[in-house]
Amino acid sequence: MMGKREAVKAILEGKGADRIPVIMNAFSLPIARYGYTIPEAMMDPVKMTECMVGTRRKLGYDGLCVGAYGGIAAMMGGHLKNSEGKVSGDGEDVVHCMEDIKKLRPYDASQCGMLKNLLKTLELMRLEEPDEPVYVILHVPAAVAFTLMGAKPAFKAMVKNQELFRALCRHVEDAVVESCKVMIDAGFDFLWFPMPNFGGYCISRKSYEACISESNIRANKRIKELGAKIVIHTCGLYDDRFDLVLKESGDAWHISDTQTKKVKDQYGDQVSLMGNIPCCSVLMEGTEEDVYQFAYQECMDGAKDGRFILSGDCDVAPPTPDANVIAAVRAAKDAEKILFS
Repeated sequence: MMGKREAVKAILEGKGADRIPVIMNAFSLPIARYGYTIPEAMMDPVKMTECMVGTRRKLGYDGLCVGAYGGIAAMMGGHLKNSEGKVSGDGEDVVHCMEDIKKLRPYDASQCGMLKNLLKTLELMRLEEPDEPVYVILHVPAAVAFTLMGAKPAFKAMVKNQELFRALCRHVEDAVVESCKVMIDAGFDFLWFPMPNFGGYCISRKSYEACISESNIRANKRIKELGAKIVIHTCGLYDDRFDLVLKESGDAWHISDTQTKKVKDQYGDQVSLMGNIPCCSVLMEGTEEDVYQFAYQECMDGAKDGRFILSGDCDVAPPTPDANVIAAVRAAKDAEKILFS
């Protein structure tokens, strides 16, 4: 049987693996289990490594997350006042017109303390568990633009002022690519791009195509040319726009709010899949048997060609029972015996 990192690499390269990795996208859960806050863990590589490694070993799933990188918006816009006239330092809600874009500071990855912490965390995790795939949560240019504009202004711009939104995406693109290059050079197994504000619950297909997909196609092409493996998290309802996401060079889609079999039948010959156990209704609120049955069926629907990673459909919630996560891992192991023995 392939090693864990070898299997994930093969899946993301579209070759298929002889095992079903169970990467639970557990970010909030391990931090909460150890009693830390997210900012506290993010600022301390030792604490982040402690909770991520300890929880993974306890529950038996695969993969380690070093955290979420939000340094671009903070570095470029953290000095500006938001719509309430306050300087918060995080760069949120500070760009509302073309002139505001000109006020953004240049980005320099080498000067970002948050990025240095993530790289140190990677180093510590590799020492602790060298065969575990390690990934980082990063934001595509459109997600950085969304932060810099603030939620309500960004949603409005994607309908009524698309040129402003697109201009901001172009402005931050180099910073995203620069950050990704640092991550790739450091040796992350893959980059995980969450897109929670761009599905059908939030914006139309028309707005997605005009404001998001164009930017993702351009930026992801550059990032892929650097050697990255990309997992795109289609958070929310994407059934009406998977054909657009297909053009964005993701090596895998981490899907939610859809049926794995349906997506596999339509796109499985073109992209690997990750998912798709509902984190709330099944993983958190279901019984062990509920979780086992759902996870087993996910594997049977998604992993016949060896190009599937079992996961929750989003970030695993802190109240999720340990036994339920363990049941999902057991389901994947049982499915492996049927599919690959």
